[in-house]
Amino acid sequence: MKLLRKSRRLAAAFALLAVAAAALFAFVPVHADMTILLPERRDGELALLFRSLQQGPANRTVLIGLSPAGQGALESPREISHAFRQALEATGRFDWIANGEIRQDMAAVAPFFDNRYRLNPPLDPAQFSAAGLRTALEQLLSALHGFAAPVVERFMAADPTLRTPKVAALWSVTSARTKQGVWIDEEGRQALLLARTGGAGYDLVEQTDTIAAIRAAAEAMEPKFGRLELALSGPSVIAVESRDLAEAESTRLALISVPLMVGLLLLVFRRLSALPILFLPIGCGFVAGAAAVAALFGYVHITTLAFGVTLLGIAEDYPLHLMARVRAGAAADAAARRIWPDMSIAVATTILAFLPLALSSFPGLSQLGVFSVVGLAAAVVVTRWVLPHLIGPPALATKRRGGSLLPSILRANRQRLGLLRIPALLAGIAAVAVIGFRAQPLWQQDLAALSPIPESVRARDQALRRNLSTADPRYVLTVAGKDVEEALRRSERILPHLADLRAAKGLDGFEMAALYMPSHAAQQARLAALPADDALRRNLDRAQEGLPFKAGAFEPFLQALAAARGAPPIGPPDMREPALRARLDSLLLRSEDGIKALILLRGLRNPGELRRTVEDTGITGVRYLDLKQSAQTLMNGYRDETLRWISLGAALGLALLAATLRSARAVFAVTTPVVLSVAMTAAAMALIGDGLTIFHLLGLLMVAGFGIDYAVFLRKPDGRAEDHEDEVGAVALCTATTFLAFALLATAAVPILAQIGGTVAVGTLFSFLLSLAFTAPRPGRPA
Repeated sequence: MKLLRKSRRLAAAFALLAVAAAALFAFVPVHADMTILLPERRDGELALLFRSLQQGPANRTVLIGLSPAGQGALESPREISHAFRQALEATGRFDWIANGEIRQDMAAVAPFFDNRYRLNPPLDPAQFSAAGLRTALEQLLSALHGFAAPVVERFMAADPTLRTPKVAALWSVTSARTKQGVWIDEEGRQALLLARTGGAGYDLVEQTDTIAAIRAAAEAMEPKFGRLELALSGPSVIAVESRDLAEAESTRLALISVPLMVGLLLLVFRRLSALPILFLPIGCGFVAGAAAVAALFGYVHITTLAFGVTLLGIAEDYPLHLMARVRAGAAADAAARRIWPDMSIAVATTILAFLPLALSSFPGLSQLGVFSVVGLAAAVVVTRWVLPHLIGPPALATKRRGGSLLPSILRANRQRLGLLRIPALLAGIAAVAVIGFRAQPLWQQDLAALSPIPESVRARDQALRRNLSTADPRYVLTVAGKDVEEALRRSERILPHLADLRAAKGLDGFEMAALYMPSHAAQQARLAALPADDALRRNLDRAQEGLPFKAGAFEPFLQALAAARGAPPIGPPDMREPALRARLDSLLLRSEDGIKALILLRGLRNPGELRRTVEDTGITGVRYLDLKQSAQTLMNGYRDETLRWISLGAALGLALLAATLRSARAVFAVTTPVVLSVAMTAAAMALIGDGLTIFHLLGLLMVAGFGIDYAVFLRKPDGRAEDHEDEVGAVALCTATTFLAFALLATAAVPILAQIGGTVAVGTLFSFLLSLAFTAPRPGRPA
């Protein structure tokens, strides 16, 4: 009956936990914006730029490659590209789709036709001379025999100089290679397309449906074109694939790790009731940590939950220590009281180590600190004062307590373990030497190593971007202005310098709002320079002599120029077509002090030359940015500040140990294995890989947490030896479960998970072995 009551209490506790978790995440938003990795006191202009790149129209662009299966060339690129474009348009999920084709309808060129004399490129007065008009009319005759003839016939009377297609050409999204009038890759195997989705780039549900629609459209074409291979990339595609990969890896790891963990626990405790008892403190810590973050920040970031759950792996040790100490015939509360002195020291030291992180200027790090401190505190409170009332001796009493074989072996060889101290110290010195005298930089400088995206996905994205010649900007110029007009005027002053740099092969290309739309001042000057009616009519009559055009055929042209001379200038809000307006909006960013016009540079070969060019122009408000270097600087700042907070936490933890243990020898026995295990793990990770990342650093912080726990529980206070076998057994079980979990995590396809998993798995073993060595009796003394 008593056992039944305790089972009901345990079930009720889990029910309350489930209700609390459901209520919490029903009302607290979970964010996925990666700008949380940027510090609060970051460069405002840089933050604005990153936010634009993440949330702007570029974030909804999908890069598409379609090719026949196998290694054959694309025999009819125009046919397959045109058919696929039509299939995508039929889904209704895209704002626009481009494949290199010139649309054979007036609607496609209407925005350029309507504004052809106000938009770029600049007008040359010689175009309206008799000779200039003669050349234009001859080109018009050639165009009427080309594949664009149907649309040319529609506007030729009002635009015989073919100004409209010249304006439209500037708005082309890419300079990719073409064949049969459509984009193809360098090998001639893929038909290439660009599409901009209608849904928000951060709406992964919407983007998942859009990607499924693209794949379905490709499959529907296979009866006619044979089996096709589809390559997709772009920010939204990568986000969906990253989420799917994370879910797949989570499922895979769960399918492997859960049976292993359950099997190990059942082997040790021989009771199913051990499982809910183990997970209750962790679950309570998770909910408490998330609630604290939500209360302080107003939201919880998804990375906080992901890393926080991993960090709460430290809390797994607390119920394991309790369960391993409950003896048959004894109350669970007695075991809790017996282990509480050691547990309180271990958890307090760990919490102090994490506490400074909560004060970080980096929101991501600050959230992680709050989550860890509150989560660990909640887990230990539940273990000490709740679990003893939910479990009883019959539930955990076993014929053979966990780890009894290993402790008996270790107890027989305890003094020999003490002989490992000198080799361990030498190994620690060697680890420090490896770290300090490493030929390569200790910290990873390649930002790709910090990416959650697998190498195969990055390679596909780079290949599509290279073939489509789309901007994947590293180098950017920003032009500040109090309003759009000032930003455009300043941009116009730098435009010829960039054109000269491109002509000199120092730059492949650039994109800027002023390339498409002139400032109001430039438009007014351009329109005022248009020829008067009488002069234009005389020049047009002379140009038509001997050409097969009817008299009066270009009267709409004369009327259009007369109307243009008196037309007001236009600005970005006047561009009604969504795709064109989105292009301008993505290049003209509103900030607190006005407008920032972006100039995206492609294929810059000499950044130093560009910087000198910008300085020589003397244009006010122009700033050069290297996004890769800026991002690296931010990450280095993130890392350095993390190191400072960790150092402060280590100092606080050391002070706490000194105050509670009150013995230099005891402090040495606890702290030395922690320091050595962290140093040896860092050296091992640096040797295995190309350097350490911020995720290795978080893993090392966890190694320190586990090391403190192991060393505190393995030490033998006050000469009591009767509980030592239980202590070693509990710590051995904690080590085994932690190592299994993180060794499996090290096999993850997601790089950051693999980095954390490998670090903690290796560090856990070092922590256990070194803690045994430094808490063993000194040789010659009784065990």
